[in-house]
Amino acid sequence: MTFTNPLGLLALLALPAVLVLHLFRRRLPERKVAALFLFADEVLVAAAGRTRTRLLRTPSLWLELAAALAFALWLAGLGFGGTAARHVVVVLDDSASMGATGTYQRARAAAAERLQQLAGGDLVSVLRSGPEATILVGPRARAATAAPALAEWRPVRARHDLGPTLALARELARDGEVVVVSDEARPAGAEDLTWIACGEALPNRAVLAAERRPNAGGGELVHARVAAFGRLPATPIELRLFDGDRELARQALTFQDGIAVAELPAPTAAPWLRLQLPADALAIDDAVWLAAHRPRPVRVANLLPAGLAAALAWPRVLAALPDCEVVADPRRAQLLLSTAPGALLPGQTEIVVAAAGETKLLASGPFVVDRAHDWWQGTSLDAVRWCFARRELPGRALVLAGNDVLASEELLAAGRRWWRALDPAAGNRVRAPDGPILCANVVEAGRLDAPGPAAPEVLLHHEARLRREPAAAATTLQLLAPHGQRRALAAGDVVAFVPDAPGLWRLVDDGGAEVATFAARFVDARESDLGALTTATFVAQQAAAATRGPTLARDESFERRLLALVVLVLLLLDWAWALRRSW
Repeated sequence: MTFTNPLGLLALLALPAVLVLHLFRRRLPERKVAALFLFADEVLVAAAGRTRTRLLRTPSLWLELAAALAFALWLAGLGFGGTAARHVVVVLDDSASMGATGTYQRARAAAAERLQQLAGGDLVSVLRSGPEATILVGPRARAATAAPALAEWRPVRARHDLGPTLALARELARDGEVVVVSDEARPAGAEDLTWIACGEALPNRAVLAAERRPNAGGGELVHARVAAFGRLPATPIELRLFDGDRELARQALTFQDGIAVAELPAPTAAPWLRLQLPADALAIDDAVWLAAHRPRPVRVANLLPAGLAAALAWPRVLAALPDCEVVADPRRAQLLLSTAPGALLPGQTEIVVAAAGETKLLASGPFVVDRAHDWWQGTSLDAVRWCFARRELPGRALVLAGNDVLASEELLAAGRRWWRALDPAAGNRVRAPDGPILCANVVEAGRLDAPGPAAPEVLLHHEARLRREPAAAATTLQLLAPHGQRRALAAGDVVAFVPDAPGLWRLVDDGGAEVATFAARFVDARESDLGALTTATFVAQQAAAATRGPTLARDESFERRLLALVVLVLLLLDWAWALRRSW
């Protein structure tokens, strides 16, 4: 006899509760009399409230005690041995090659067949592989709950290591079995696992790279690089270019060493173009969406005095850099130039030139520079003479000359501030070759905070990010997936999501107006090459399986159903028969 939930035995406290209720029950039998005036007044008055009486061994008492006992045993999970419940951990290889024609169907059928072999009391855990394993079902859930998750599974990930997922599966299946459903042969070191390979070596074509470039003759040219894996078909392969459902151009591909390069003309005005290969074994790598170039201007608020701004050459820098817009309102800017710190909004960067000070110093190096910072990429500070005012700069030091901090970065709750101890009237820091490079780096870093998509084209399972205008940050957006699903995204200055399917992902406001569109693509030559896939079943070694002890969970479903029926029958008898009797 075993109990899967021993705490349920606390329900046995209901037995003394039933006895107490019967000890203090007060039920007077009905007696028919000729007249009440024949009885004395004190006999007609009953004692108020319940008083302890003699315990009557009535059928109701025994039925209620039996029902309480059966209910407590049901809660405790009473079992009388039987067959030990098995625990099976199913690992689904989520690599994109598992979605190939035939492979996906065989993989789902193999996993479903393995789950159908389990009894009603058996336990199952279903894992999906990835850089971080995902538990789809369980852990240790009923086998019947795995069917919906298996039906919704769509493998779309790039090549990844199965090791972390297998390690988690072994940990969950300490007393059970691990079944891996993949499309490749079982690797070395996995002999303790049951491995079902459902793959098939098939030819496949894939778009590895594509981009839109200006055409000297007008319009654009779409450059594409296509790879061929396996034997080429007898019929020529054509790459087609679409604007929505309208075909714009097509080109036959000529492969050399498995690679073909194509150029297709396209109009500049098309916001989105789609490159499409003919259908083959793997559909996920046959299409690529390309976005038109849309400027993402950086708004700069120049709050410096005219003389200082000219000495620092900022007007010339902003005029030379592309997609820069000088604005008068600092609340609309992503980059602010000033001599004193001010209040910042989310996403703003402020450059404070700290030129005031009693002591002027000249540093000619060596300089200690935080070259990992994005502002200092490509700079060297060679032959630089830096004239500065000695003063304490807040934040993290970026450039030092000895013990003197020449530049620092202060990270704030609503933005960041860059402090520069600099006297542009002396030294050659502004006129050095690193000056324009530094200014360009600062502007490009500010472009990341400009409103609009950070990148309209992203890889699958990589973050898509949208920076919003401050005035619209309080409203929520709806995300429309390529497969038709819709979900709401939280409001904020930055809206981000991770696409899990190729195609166009649209962000719309409450009125249905499109705010931004992102294209998710799959690119992985290793997954597109289906030549090494195989179909085989590798059984786990008996020695490894024998070391596993029996699981603690048991198949108590029959006992639980029987006890539930007993409780119901006893309560019905007590209500319909015992309580209606007179004693």
